[in-house]
Amino acid sequence: MLGVLKGSRLWLSVFFLVICFFPAGLFAKEVGRFTQVEGKVDLLKKGKEAISAKPKTGAEEKDAVKTEAMSRAQIQFLDASTMTVAPLSYVTIESYMYDPKKGELGCLSELTKGLVHLVVNPLAKLEKKEFLVKTPTAIMGIRGTELYLLIGPDFTDVFVKTGTISAESRQAKVKKSDAGPGHNQYVETLMRQADVRAANVGGRLWVPPMHATRIFSNRILDLIRLADAQFRILSGMMNTGLPPNLNFGNNPGELLQNFSKLAPLGYTPPAPPAPPPGIGSAFPGGGGGGGVASPSK
Repeated sequence: MLGVLKGSRLWLSVFFLVICFFPAGLFAKEVGRFTQVEGKVDLLKKGKEAISAKPKTGAEEKDAVKTEAMSRAQIQFLDASTMTVAPLSYVTIESYMYDPKKGELGCLSELTKGLVHLVVNPLAKLEKKEFLVKTPTAIMGIRGTELYLLIGPDFTDVFVKTGTISAESRQAKVKKSDAGPGHNQYVETLMRQADVRAANVGGRLWVPPMHATRIFSNRILDLIRLADAQFRILSGMMNTGLPPNLNFGNNPGELLQNFSKLAPLGYTPPAPPAPPPGIGSAFPGGGGGGGVASPSK
């Protein structure tokens, strides 16, 4: 019995040493999971150690997703929003917090290369929602929106299919977060990192449904109207990624036109992914190429 007690005390001592001396980040929680993966997709843990992503692989804060040629992936976050990553892309999940009991959502991701498709759940019951995306030239606040983000040589192209986003040049002066004491400290930190709040217009450009714009580090082009056919082209780009010889044109519309000439679609756009258990038919990953499909042979 004495030996058992000594062993228990030793185990407890080791346990408390682990709790005290190892940083809390080592016990990070999942913020989402891969729902679909095709080809070679690396999940860089904390942006460093790479593991192969598979369906049901968990993603955490500070993780980065890197897709190779002819490789795609889709992540579903805890709030049921989805992010589909096209071939030859790189995106980092910088911060994430979701607390439905407190009515709070905070998400900050950074796209540095390639193309992504986002379907952000509106979550009307949440009072505090901050779903932000950064790129090398832009910061965007997103709520209840389906959109595509594309990284060019020195600009970001934004294509909004449904909903409305606020967009701003990343180097432009923006209003500092004025979140009051009612905000969760985590959300306040999130907003300071992005230096912008999705709910605050503050001189930013609103991009409405079926419109696109191009954002440079010091200016934003005028909005252009899009048609359903152009979103079908974007759906195709999610399967191929950005060709190395693509002419980006002078605006998002010219880019899509040049891509359709360079790489005729020649395939059926992917069907919406099957809803996970408990989500139902309104699973937000569907439509507009939200799923992951094999390219045609």
